[in-house]
Amino acid sequence: MTVDNQSTPTIEQLIDVVGNSSVGITVTDRSGAVLLHNKAQSVLMHGEADHLRGRILVDGKDALTDLLAQLEKNGRLENVRVTYQSADGTQNRASAVNAVVAGAGDESRIHWVSRPELGERLPVSNTSTEDPTSDAAAWIRAVDERSNPVLTPTKEHDSVLREFYEVAPVAIHLIGVNGQVMHANPADVALVEYSATPGEYVGQHIRKIYEDQGLLDDFLSRWDEDSPIINFRANFVTRDGAPRPVLIFSTAQAASGQVSNTRCFVFNDPEPRRARDTVSAFGWPA
Repeated sequence: MTVDNQSTPTIEQLIDVVGNSSVGITVTDRSGAVLLHNKAQSVLMHGEADHLRGRILVDGKDALTDLLAQLEKNGRLENVRVTYQSADGTQNRASAVNAVVAGAGDESRIHWVSRPELGERLPVSNTSTEDPTSDAAAWIRAVDERSNPVLTPTKEHDSVLREFYEVAPVAIHLIGVNGQVMHANPADVALVEYSATPGEYVGQHIRKIYEDQGLLDDFLSRWDEDSPIINFRANFVTRDGAPRPVLIFSTAQAASGQVSNTRCFVFNDPEPRRARDTVSAFGWPA
């Protein structure tokens, strides 16, 4: 497969990456009115929404006004602990949100990416039996089973989706069946410090940025199983060889039983000193 290092995903790929991702994605106007949101966001909010007012809380209080003020001042948010609640206020879910403002004035949009706060992760150690009741397994099952919301991304959102990919406040990359980095957004390229030389990363094997090569081998060996990677702590390696602690949420696009690519969302680990997750009882050798 030949990859154009300057290419971006097709609109069909963007619809899939955003609509079916394992993290919540919402795009709003500057007031918090929702332009689109995905299935995972519906799970976080215990339902759909056309506005974030009353649906995003901090310390039990509606936080939208304060969050919009922070965005107005700083242009972005990272790892802000919030609680999403249902429209009737009876259900809630703890989350961490990143957000960024794109554009200016009345035409500006806010791109929100929210990950669930989970106590467990996928995949588990290969000496353990996967618990279908774990919060990580329950999370991805709920996302997979959720119907598309009314405001799901479509081709009519072409410009919004392309803007999201370019300015997203998290790293996004798509990996092909041969382990090649098909596409990586600017945040992903910057995360591993290849912004000046993106061709050294995009189009190359994903092995290049994993510190733990055995861990990556395990991930790749699960390709045909369409095995999700949820809330998994690992170390990437920057261009200069420095470890970069990250938190990974990744699922695969599959059709007719064939996986075509992954949709990986990567966050800076808010707890970088925590031990890295492993899939072996003794940890794979680096």
